[in-house]
Amino acid sequence: MTMKDIVRQGIEDRIRNLKGNIGICYYDFSTNKYLSMGNCDVFIASGIIKIPILIAAFNQIHQGLISKHDLIKIKNEDKIPSCGALSYLHDGIEVTIEDIYNLMIIISDNTATNILIKLLGMDNINGTINSMGYKNTVLNRLLFDEKAIKEGKENYYSLREVADMLYKMYKRQLISEQASREMEKIMIEQQRNQIIPYYFNEEIKVAHKTGEDDNIIHDVGIVLMGKPFMLCMGADNVDVRKAESAMRDIALICYSNSNHKLAKAFKFDT
Repeated sequence: MTMKDIVRQGIEDRIRNLKGNIGICYYDFSTNKYLSMGNCDVFIASGIIKIPILIAAFNQIHQGLISKHDLIKIKNEDKIPSCGALSYLHDGIEVTIEDIYNLMIIISDNTATNILIKLLGMDNINGTINSMGYKNTVLNRLLFDEKAIKEGKENYYSLREVADMLYKMYKRQLISEQASREMEKIMIEQQRNQIIPYYFNEEIKVAHKTGEDDNIIHDVGIVLMGKPFMLCMGADNVDVRKAESAMRDIALICYSNSNHKLAKAFKFDT
């Protein structure tokens, strides 16, 4: 049995009893081995939609349409009562566009996300992603837009498409080499580390983004230490606790395929 078969078997064993929609994409950069598993590719996006928004922001910066140093005034009416920092800062505070996209990814600030969507333009964001060949990853509404939610509008992402975005980011082919490096650096700093990085020591850098909501849990990213690999996992209509546990184990299975000195990698004793 090849290592790829071992990884596939390990993942199949771990997701076999999970009820709901599950998708897994794994790519080992050192061997160019890829596998895709599960019963679903397109998911309600939750926080994963922030990746295409980030890409669209860097695309507009690259084109000279905006500057990351541009100042934006945050008003009380811009704020939404959810996770993040901007909702708790005083009315009229000025922040840069760079501040906004950093907050959107690093602490998953939803007020920052909505401000950036309005600044870039929803059609422009979708146009950028579509022009890159991603047809099933779509931004249809602002976050916490109750009217749009009642109308049945949702944001969606394709696991395979987001995996391709991360692949190009790692290969420094996403917009530009500089943009790819900067986006990866931002994603390394993400503070929600309860899934892919959960068992790893802090020395192992993971450029990733999570997404979660009722019965929804996602984590997509690149594990950068040792022999790097990409792991993208999506699940909806699931028991989130069980899915999280399975995803953590899958990260270990993939790491063991790419890197064999496991004792130095994990937070627990082996």
